[in-house]
Amino acid sequence: MGTGGLFSGGGYGFLMRKYGLASDNIIDAKIIDVNGNILEKKDMGEDLFWAIRGGGGASFGVIVAWKIKLVPIPSTVTVFNVTRTLAENETDIIQKWQLVANKLDDRIYLRMDLARANPSEHGKLTIQANFVSIFLGGAKEFIHLIQTSFPELGLDRKDCTGLVGLVQLYSRMLC
Repeated sequence: MGTGGLFSGGGYGFLMRKYGLASDNIIDAKIIDVNGNILEKKDMGEDLFWAIRGGGGASFGVIVAWKIKLVPIPSTVTVFNVTRTLAENETDIIQKWQLVANKLDDRIYLRMDLARANPSEHGKLTIQANFVSIFLGGAKEFIHLIQTSFPELGLDRKDCTGLVGLVQLYSRMLC
C-alpha cells in the first residue's frame, strides 16, 4: 500500500503511539471531485477533508496530492519480533501485555498477533503469540523499559535489532 492508501485508510502504523495516526498529520490535500474541480482543503470544506483522511479517499474523488507534517525520528530505532507459545507461559504473557501495552513509554509500539503453530512434536498444534515492537531510540534504553514494565516477555538484547541511520536510509529510498 502506498502513502495514499495509508492516509485515506486512516493511517494506522508503528508511529501512532507517539505521533497519532498518519492522517492526523495531513495539513492539506488536492482532490478532483466528481465534477472535475480540483479542490484544496480551503475549497473542499472540513467534512470532505475529514472524510478523505480515513473514510476511503477513492470514495470521494481522486486525490492527487497530500501535504503532510513530517515528524522527527531519532537516528537509531530498535525493533524486535519474538514468539511465545503455550509451553512458554504464553497465556500469562498475553494477559500482562493487555495490562501494560497502553501504559508503555509513547516511543514504544508493541503489537501482539496470535496464530496457530506446529511445535516440535509432530502433528500437535498449539497457539503462538508473536510480539512485534519498534522503539524510537537505542536498544539499551529499550530493553530497560521493557524489562521494567513487562519482564514476563523475557526480552533479551539478542532479540533486538538496532536500525541506525533510518532517516538517511528512507531519504535515499525516496530520492
